Amino acid sequence: MSITFPTTDLKVPSGITALPSEMKRPAFGTLYGFDAQGGGVASGFNIDVRDTQANILARTGDATGVIAYGTDTEDLYVYDGTGWQIYNNS
Repeated sequence: MSITFPTTDLKVPSGITALPSEMKRPAFGTLYGFDAQGGGVASGFNIDVRDTQANILARTGDATGVIAYGTDTEDLYVYDGTGWQIYNNS
């Protein structure tokens, strides 16, 4: 048994980008947060704090909107300016 590929109307990547491991991956023109290049921080979802639930709930002085991840509970916590809103991992 052999595998054959079509040779007409085959869409190809717009370019090839070398990775540090010398493997090559196709570049299709649109960069997403996980593969964006450059010196800046990629926009997207950022978790500001990774700690245990007890340590997160004991924190004070965080800005409104800070997101924390409970390493022991796998829950997400969002500080609303007065306390932590807990989003259970269930």
